[in-house]
Amino acid sequence: MMRSGHLSFAMKRRRSFVRPFYVFGEVGALCSRWRMIAVVALLLMGRAAAGSSQEFRLPARHDHAMRSCQGELILTSEGIEYRTAHSEHARRWAFEDVRLIVLASRREITLHTYEAHWWTLGRDRVFRFTTLSEIPEEVSAFLLAHISRPLATSFVVVEEKSLHEFPARHRHRLGGCQGTIRVYADRIVYDSRDRPRDSRSWRWSDIQRVGRFGPYLLEIVTYEPEFGGPTRAYVFDLKASLPDEVYDFVWGKVYRIVPRVGEEGR
Repeated sequence: MMRSGHLSFAMKRRRSFVRPFYVFGEVGALCSRWRMIAVVALLLMGRAAAGSSQEFRLPARHDHAMRSCQGELILTSEGIEYRTAHSEHARRWAFEDVRLIVLASRREITLHTYEAHWWTLGRDRVFRFTTLSEIPEEVSAFLLAHISRPLATSFVVVEEKSLHEFPARHRHRLGGCQGTIRVYADRIVYDSRDRPRDSRSWRWSDIQRVGRFGPYLLEIVTYEPEFGGPTRAYVFDLKASLPDEVYDFVWGKVYRIVPRVGEEGR
């Protein structure tokens, strides 16, 4: 009896030591899960912070009327800054202080601002920069995501699936260039084959007017200034007929025609 009692007492002691082991194991697994969740959360927060603080630094030359100076063009989510040792040419603009940005090529950025000097006769002051290396494609996407003012960009992203596309010739004052017009849900693109700097991608809000002169001629009027006028018109000779429904779609996007309630399905 004493032996069995001793054995029973030993089993109770054994259970008392074994049970906490499992309890601590469950707590440890739970802590490991929470640690993993915390790490993932920190990584996501770090990525979000990196996205919000994204910036581009581009060594650039600022072209003056007579000469030029060199410095650094800095693009952040807050605006654009030009840093240079020539303090009279250093500038900082919030995005709302820039009327129009033109990415004319892989090395050219033009800012049309609201500044005006007496010698400009009231016209907006233009700042032209030539970068010392090619502008990354991400700069165009960054500006598209951060500004609501008009943007003219020669950086064309060609996706496989477009709503409509037409081979076309863009008329120049002298001659022209060959390419393709592609219509997407959120933009229209002209992709030039033989003159890439003449390519353009416009959001619908970047277009001032659109017009059609017969089935083979399309005009897109943008906010880009042109010598002799306040806006630039792109005239395209279409090599295929432009269907009425496609032009109606483009026209409605440019002029932001929204169907009234109850007319969507008609």
